[in-house]
Amino acid sequence: MRHWVLITGCSTGIGRALVPLSRAAGWGVVATARQPATLAGLPAGEDLRILSLDVTDVASIEAAARACADLPLRALVNNAGYGQVGPLELLRPEELRAQFETNVIGLHSMTNAFLPLLRREPGARILQVASMLGRLSIPLAGPYNASKHAVVALAETLRLEIGREVAVVLVEPGAIQTEFRETLTRAWGDLPERARGTRYEGILEKYKTIRKDRSERHALDAETCARKILAALVAERPPRRVVIGKDAFLAGKLKALLPAAWWEAILRRAYGLR
Repeated sequence: MRHWVLITGCSTGIGRALVPLSRAAGWGVVATARQPATLAGLPAGEDLRILSLDVTDVASIEAAARACADLPLRALVNNAGYGQVGPLELLRPEELRAQFETNVIGLHSMTNAFLPLLRREPGARILQVASMLGRLSIPLAGPYNASKHAVVALAETLRLEIGREVAVVLVEPGAIQTEFRETLTRAWGDLPERARGTRYEGILEKYKTIRKDRSERHALDAETCARKILAALVAERPPRRVVIGKDAFLAGKLKALLPAAWWEAILRRAYGLR
């Protein structure tokens, strides 16, 4: 019998790349997005269902759970999310709230809604996609840092609480090539106007240059990242953590080894902060 996985955030990036990889591995996929039209390019088949899903909308989540009730759902990949950028001093409360609604509350709501379905299947697993920024923080990404720290805490707590019938896998990617474009599209907004005349005006321009350079030169492509996630998805014994990318591995080690003052000095210099 075919195993099924529901993946959130399939319109672009990691989620989109994971859909064909999972199908090629013999899994059925429930691919979800806020706008199902963005998934129109996925080849149809008995191993694919496309659902409209907004993880910030309880009614949408409940409808998705009902739509999956007839499936032998073995896995949930909570991948939907975005990164709000900008200095905390200029951050609007509604921007912080929106970041947590999607990245944290949405993930939590999806987990609780689908746990009853997952518990029906032996070997079920939940993959919570966090980030290396769930273990460390960089400047000008405070809301995203905070949301991914929360995802790490929720995943580790859930693993302790729910017992061994459903495995909880914490996925911690480093920089992904799609991230820069998507971040600027959704979260840049009117930041340049808000920053004009403040100490952050030049800092934001440097930040944009740094992120673009790192995205082009050092970031993983979404498919490479998705292949690492697939390995955990199909594993007989899923790992507790999947750290993806040299930057994620090295940054975590460096932060753990260096005195805090040295680590902060490195980040300030890298981002043009004084």
